[in-house]
Amino acid sequence: MATNADVLTERARELAPVLRGRAQQANEMRRIQDETIQDFWDAGLFGVLKPQKFGGAELRYDAFADLAGELGRGDGSAAWIYAVLNVHDHLISLFPEQAQQELWADPRMICASSFLPGGKATSDKAGWRVSGKWSFCSGVDAADWMLLGAIFGMVGEPPHPDVRFMLLPIADCAIVDDWHVIGLRGTGSKTVTVQNALVPEHRLLSFAAFGSGDTPGGKLHPNPLYSAPQWAVFPFTIASPAAGIARGAFETYCDQVKARANAFGEAMSQFRSIQMRVAEAGALIDAAELLYKRSCRETIDKIMSRAPLTIEHRVRSRRDQAYSVEMAKRAAELLFKSLGGRGLYESDPVQRAFRDLQAVSMHIACAWDITSASYGSVMLGGKPTEMSY
Repeated sequence: MATNADVLTERARELAPVLRGRAQQANEMRRIQDETIQDFWDAGLFGVLKPQKFGGAELRYDAFADLAGELGRGDGSAAWIYAVLNVHDHLISLFPEQAQQELWADPRMICASSFLPGGKATSDKAGWRVSGKWSFCSGVDAADWMLLGAIFGMVGEPPHPDVRFMLLPIADCAIVDDWHVIGLRGTGSKTVTVQNALVPEHRLLSFAAFGSGDTPGGKLHPNPLYSAPQWAVFPFTIASPAAGIARGAFETYCDQVKARANAFGEAMSQFRSIQMRVAEAGALIDAAELLYKRSCRETIDKIMSRAPLTIEHRVRSRRDQAYSVEMAKRAAELLFKSLGGRGLYESDPVQRAFRDLQAVSMHIACAWDITSASYGSVMLGGKPTEMSY
């Protein structure tokens, strides 16, 4: 019998060719089209991580990640936007209940974010006054609210920044149209600025609580996913479209090569070198998908059974996330390099996938140099070298 996840996966699979047809326009616009956002709503693909208490599907996290991978076959930017906008429902569910009620009073509310503490807060009788500047706000053009990081002073011995996440209505933000980039162009990951906006206490969540899983929302919602250490979960979101993006490039490449001949009329599909590229790229994509899915499934299984997430498991998961992106990126590079002169045109979908995967790999959550060093340190008897443990 088909599950809700199976139905949603099939809808995402059916939507991928539609996204592929819109991908070039989205890149030229430097944002995702409104009709794509509407398609996500119409297909029931939004709200999958929202708690059932507020009308969401409360899907398993690995099932949600599969949806992003399917959409990645169509367009990397659309899949990225889908992944990050959906995961914000999960993050909002960690805030105090009053904030959740406020935001989800609109059942079609969309929230964008920038996690880095780009602003500073000063105390106010009604809460906090915040000003600052935040970059990489993916999907901000479609957003009703923003989730932003800021510094609220210093704590501890020696003093450390008191970093908190906060929720602000988009009306409190100004969007800076500065998203001129080589990859994931269609994500519209622009900058926002805020000047002296008031943030009440109920719209704040501490960085420390987010990392430990000891959040107000974790006490409100019984699903163990909402009380898990979130840095063990969230990075899966960033890597989720990668193998799908590479698979979409692979499918497009094979279709192109089947129809191409060189200047002498020889079928490109008969060239041994091309056949070998296809074999290697296909193996890399399969390996990337299998590695990612194994890691995500095992982590979510542990969380749902309330089993402890050891440091060894967590650094291996971080390794797997980043290396799955590295393999997907390598597959797209192999295909791109054999396109010849036609591959130089920005409109080529294989080139676009290659650029998108370069961009995915440059996100700190997927940075191989960072995750590999942390894994190697723990395996050799040391401590994790990433800060999120």
